[in-house]
Amino acid sequence: MKKSLLFSAILCCLLFTSRAQVLNVRNNEQEYNQWCWAACSKTILEYYGFDTTQCGIAEWVRATPKTWHDYGSVNCCTDASQGCNYWNYSWGEPGSIQEILVHFGNLQNTGVSAALTENEITADIQKNRLFVIRWGWVGTVNGHFIVGHGIKGDSIYFMNPWFGEGLHVGTYSFMLSGIDKTSTYTHEWTHTNRITSNVSAVSERSNEGTTLSVNPNPFFSETTLQSGRILKDATLTVYNSCGQAAKQIKHISGQSVTFHRDNLPCGIYFIRLEQDNNSFSAKLVIKDN
Repeated sequence: MKKSLLFSAILCCLLFTSRAQVLNVRNNEQEYNQWCWAACSKTILEYYGFDTTQCGIAEWVRATPKTWHDYGSVNCCTDASQGCNYWNYSWGEPGSIQEILVHFGNLQNTGVSAALTENEITADIQKNRLFVIRWGWVGTVNGHFIVGHGIKGDSIYFMNPWFGEGLHVGTYSFMLSGIDKTSTYTHEWTHTNRITSNVSAVSERSNEGTTLSVNPNPFFSETTLQSGRILKDATLTVYNSCGQAAKQIKHISGQSVTFHRDNLPCGIYFIRLEQDNNSFSAKLVIKDN
């Protein structure tokens, strides 16, 4: 019986490890209320080393022959309110996210009219492939784009370009269906852009040699967060298992910080430390006394 339990524990650890990888993307807040597609495209292109701007992406879409929508006659970088501030498709239309990624970075990608499974997410992340999620608002024809960039166990890491959102962690069930601050509606994962090119990341090199450790972990009242580099004016955000921000500490400096539980209930949390466009994450477990 003990051997069986030990084998099960080892197997669970191996399964968790195989699904524990997070690609280091940078947050790009959308510059206009309809530009989630431009912000997500920029985040992906930037990760693979292709630097461009949201208005540059939108301007290319506006000027693309036979673009599905008339984005106006004014350059998007001059005044986006004159027609450029409009929604876009995942794929299948001229100027869609699929074509943006191909045009600016030769990032071949395919569209799937469904959510990815956890195994599919793991396989893509292990191949260094980000993916675009379309959340559709239930009961409407509207939607929103976010970028998936990691998986740890049953938790999915994603970048939400909506104002004030940014880098989050959510359970897989929440990613499939839930209520997000981006809208008062329930979202459903309806479509996905999956990269098919063999790719490598430029931005990953910025965090070489940098770690974020938590000791003790689990803990009851307080713990120490230790960084591999000297921090200056960094921001620490704590997310619950649904990807909602539960606590935030700003202006952190030094190489370590004492983290106080305060009023957080016991459970599993994910923390993200951000400084100078770099981000480091770790798992945090608060236990009962």
